[in-house]
Amino acid sequence: MDKFLCPVDFSAYSLNALEYASKLLQIRKGSMTLIHIFSEKEFLHSLEGEKSDFDDLKQHAKDKLSGLADEIEKEYEFECDFVLSIGEVNNSISQYAVNNDFDLIIMGTQGNGYSRKTIIGSRTLRTVENSAVPVLTVPLDADFKNWNSVVYASDYSDHDKITMQKLVSFIYPFRSRIRFVHVSHSKNVMSEKSYEEFKSELSSFLGYEKISYYLKEYKKDISSGIEEFVNEQQGDVLVLLKRKRNFFEKLLGNSVSTEITYLSTHPLLIYQEKDNH
Repeated sequence: MDKFLCPVDFSAYSLNALEYASKLLQIRKGSMTLIHIFSEKEFLHSLEGEKSDFDDLKQHAKDKLSGLADEIEKEYEFECDFVLSIGEVNNSISQYAVNNDFDLIIMGTQGNGYSRKTIIGSRTLRTVENSAVPVLTVPLDADFKNWNSVVYASDYSDHDKITMQKLVSFIYPFRSRIRFVHVSHSKNVMSEKSYEEFKSELSSFLGYEKISYYLKEYKKDISSGIEEFVNEQQGDVLVLLKRKRNFFEKLLGNSVSTEITYLSTHPLLIYQEKDNH
């Protein structure tokens, strides 16, 4: 049974991510916890400057969270509770997820601090960077139907095996086709022989038949290559393994992410290379 943690700041982004998570959990089965990280400054902003004392604002947030949790339980028929935490957003979400054994954090790509400069906002990005728990980022225009096609962008490392094992376990109820792709500027990066060995070893290790393997060469930047591939394969979700010094930072960097239109309409599932704690 899954435990999902869904940060809520009552923005349209977080509410859409909440709906996406609820539909996902209907298939996966499990429970959900809503978390709101409360600060007076943020709530004054979200209430458009209404003057009230801190306790009143906190109670207002609690009432809204309670109402949301009740709605979700009635509509989707799984257990949903909530927690109101006082502190800073950056570490609170990832820390709470680890301390309470959550399986997945699902959050909107943007929040109340929305910036048009990037598709994935700074708060969401910092949660991904700090989290030892996998994070699913959901854009405003994403609507869950099913995960028929899952694209895993790989740089062919030993860590891919464990991550793919986790992914196969997670997507099994959806009967998804996994498209395992390595994108590089040159095909010489990985020889055909080592590619075939890796593919054979991984297939044997996973024992999951619905996996297709691809080596792709793109002259332009890697992020554009991944987007092109994901669109070609009609991917419902893009999966990345966050490693030190890999293309993850380049993919989500300020100069690139606004150009990746796929991420404005589709979720991104990010696994961590290892536990940070």
